[in-house]
Amino acid sequence: MKLNKGGIGMEYSMVGKRIKEYRLANKMTQVMLAEKTGLSEMAIYSYETGKRLPALEPLVLLSNALNVSTDALLCDYVENRSVGNADGITEKISSLPKQEQDRIMKIMDALVAAAG
Repeated sequence: MKLNKGGIGMEYSMVGKRIKEYRLANKMTQVMLAEKTGLSEMAIYSYETGKRLPALEPLVLLSNALNVSTDALLCDYVENRSVGNADGITEKISSLPKQEQDRIMKIMDALVAAAG
């Protein structure tokens, strides 16, 4: 099935292939990815083989575990990204120790709250 709305193409059969591609790029086995996400090994297998499409929560868990955006897992191209340098920022923050990442998230939450 193909969804093409507003210039965004998403080939459902490719989602599993992308999950596998990013898992292998991260030098992870299906077992390792399952442990990191809290999903079952069978779920990982089902997603990668295209037997099932991950729902929103598992998709976010996979995205975080694989260090990619959900966009990267879902589609080849996304128009009008609102944050131009989000990938670079994410990469820099993810390279920091967990304690520093948490501190930055608190600062960002405060900034967003102040702006809203």
